Amino acid sequence: MSRKRTVKKIVLSTLIPIMLFISLSSWGLASPVGASPDDDYHMASIWCGQGIRENLCELGDKPEERRVPVYVNEAAHCYAFQPTNSAACSVDASNTMVNTDRGNFGGVYPPLYYGFMSIFAGEDIAASIIAMRMVNAFLFVVVGSSLFYLLQRSRRPPLVWGALASLIPLGMFLIPSVNPSSWAVLSAATLWVALLGYFEAKSIRKRTAFGVIATVSLVMGAGARSDAAVYGVLAIAVVFVLSWARTKRFALLCLLPASLAVVAAIMFLASGQSSVVTPDAIAEGATRAEVVNLTYSNLILLPQLWAGALGFWGLGWLDTAMPGLVWVTTLAVFAALLFWGLNSMGKRKSLALTMIFGSLIVIPMYILVNDRVLVGSGVQPRYIYPLMIILVGVALLQLKRETIRLNSIQLIVVASVLSMAHAVALHVNIRRYVTGVDVGGLNLDNGREWWWDLPISPMAVWVIASVSLAATLFGVTVYTIRHSQAVLQQGAIGGAAGATNALSESEVVAA
Repeated sequence: MSRKRTVKKIVLSTLIPIMLFISLSSWGLASPVGASPDDDYHMASIWCGQGIRENLCELGDKPEERRVPVYVNEAAHCYAFQPTNSAACSVDASNTMVNTDRGNFGGVYPPLYYGFMSIFAGEDIAASIIAMRMVNAFLFVVVGSSLFYLLQRSRRPPLVWGALASLIPLGMFLIPSVNPSSWAVLSAATLWVALLGYFEAKSIRKRTAFGVIATVSLVMGAGARSDAAVYGVLAIAVVFVLSWARTKRFALLCLLPASLAVVAAIMFLASGQSSVVTPDAIAEGATRAEVVNLTYSNLILLPQLWAGALGFWGLGWLDTAMPGLVWVTTLAVFAALLFWGLNSMGKRKSLALTMIFGSLIVIPMYILVNDRVLVGSGVQPRYIYPLMIILVGVALLQLKRETIRLNSIQLIVVASVLSMAHAVALHVNIRRYVTGVDVGGLNLDNGREWWWDLPISPMAVWVIASVSLAATLFGVTVYTIRHSQAVLQQGAIGGAAGATNALSESEVVAA
């Protein structure tokens, strides 16, 4: 490889993670304190993540209550579910302590996420929230980039395109947020790929590195949400199917994934959310006919939940509706890549995809019927969103081919439409909080009612984020095209060499 090509490769591989971090960080500034779903609950849990601390988390009126800063508890109360209200209506960022029962004070959620995030909790609540969002964006990029550089080239497209195809808009919103779903998304995007790399690694050094990433990924997911622990076990099972071999070596390698599955199970059972798996819950108090009718009604509505993870449902408190240009585009790209992935199937991949797609049906259906609600209540798209990421990633996995075989035009179209959908989604999200959706116009700075106390304007954040993610997408496109061309050239050389050898052999036989 020439020095010039080496420099280009280094620049490209460095630029992509930086651009992704910038775009994610910009999303962290695109919404105010309290903007992600149930943030009053999650922020109170974070501020109390390390126990009682003066001016941060104090004893409440009852054992299951705490006193937290009023801004933590009430930041979103005046604009949540009211999309025409800007975030300017939010309470003053005072440190007055108020009593609340909205928090993880009874251990419903795993404590790891809240404990870690509480490191960044301080009396300046806005600064603390921004710091947490930047940290979560950084963690996603670092774990994903580390895994990318460790993987063999043929395993990189499922990691990269599997994430990018499902990242807009929900992933871009959740990753740089203080919602525990941030870590659930990270785990879904990286765990199964890390375990696949672990089984396929040729050296102990690489296998150890993959094992460390897989362990970190699973613990982060299971330590944030109990459903992420379930998805972690599913990811382990999927990789077991994809990598299975009847050898002693494979059996020994299974010790780590088996241990991770046990860890995930323990973390799930230790959380209060594990009560949802009570076997008799569905039958209790309901007739058979009611259960059948509710099951049928939810089954025909279920695709709306899947589409909701790609923008069909609103962001934030589900009150920031995405226009059709966003969700139609992302849904089309997701479906196209998923359908293309079916072009290369085998028994293992077929079984793995069946397991994942079956989970996308069974898990939300169980919860919906158990809670006796229809799609639209109880289960939100973000609950099943990690399964969507795993599904498209595994679909893009080529067990026999060397690379993703979309041609250059197809890849450029995918990058272009995703860049467009991202720019529109971010603009709508910023507009919703800066002025409320009752104000229109391209310039987000006009009529501004709310913004952070920062020297950068809403319009500047939008432009920077839009350009950064476009650079990420086109950078990945360039990498994928170059890799595909290299594989084709190697195949041509190999074919020519094979033909030459065959000719030589025929000449010998003829002689």
